[in-house]
Amino acid sequence: MRAVTVTGFGAEPEVTDQPVPAPGPGEVLVRLTAAGLNPFDWKVIDGIVPDARFPLIIGTDGAGTVERVGADVAGFQPGDAVFGQFAKVEEGRGSYAELAVASQDAIAAAPRTVALSEAAAVPTAGMTALNLVDRVAATGAGRLLVVGATGGVGTFATQLASARGIAVVATAAKDKADLMHALGAMEVVDHTAGPIAGQVDPPVDAVIDLASDTDRLRALLPVIRPGGMILSPVFAVPDGGLPGVEAANFSSAASADLLERLAREIDAGHVRVVIGDTVTLSQAPGALARSRAGRARGKTVIVI
Repeated sequence: MRAVTVTGFGAEPEVTDQPVPAPGPGEVLVRLTAAGLNPFDWKVIDGIVPDARFPLIIGTDGAGTVERVGADVAGFQPGDAVFGQFAKVEEGRGSYAELAVASQDAIAAAPRTVALSEAAAVPTAGMTALNLVDRVAATGAGRLLVVGATGGVGTFATQLASARGIAVVATAAKDKADLMHALGAMEVVDHTAGPIAGQVDPPVDAVIDLASDTDRLRALLPVIRPGGMILSPVFAVPDGGLPGVEAANFSSAASADLLERLAREIDAGHVRVVIGDTVTLSQAPGALARSRAGRARGKTVIVI
């Protein structure tokens, strides 16, 4: 099978021929229709997971059709359309490939109302967004600022929060304002026009910040009500937190249950998948380079 691989940390990704993996107990072999690109994918190449095995197939997210199931698998059979996470870096496995193995606990039935190529863009960004919105909603927040709203996690978080009746203030460049309103944002703040803090009034109950470093995170404190919440999936909250608010770096947990919830949200029309770019397997190395350089906009899908 063809796959995008690297031979070591820092190596250039390339399309190579690899053996077809066999599903073990509790695992499912999937013929992938598409893979979704995440920043984590190039961070793996850069060494974020030190026990990676090489040659390493890049990629985490994907969607396709079940080809074969291993022993002790319940709920899946050949021909089922599924989506989820396929990375097992310590075994050299990933989703930028014609076939990939996943744990049955890391996949779910694909949404019925979108193509598998769209479903491939959902798992990591969608689960992260759902976890974040769950945390915010548990506080009873009525007004939420999403910083970095036009990216994969941001577009999902905006829609999921809006569907729960939370008023979303989204940051976006002027040319993305119409998109963010269409996704449910009540207000759009142009982060290129000046400091965000000077454009948000009244204060918000919570902030999901997907883009800021520590200094820019501190600059948002004036727009958060006393006792409000700020969550940073990019780990910008300093040791000791931030004054006057509940501030936390946020790690997302993945599960089949979250994937099933996302599929229901998509099929109910509460969430649409925003694709920024679609590339072929042979174009995936260039797409990774664009993501690393910060030039990607929205989710990139690799059609296999």
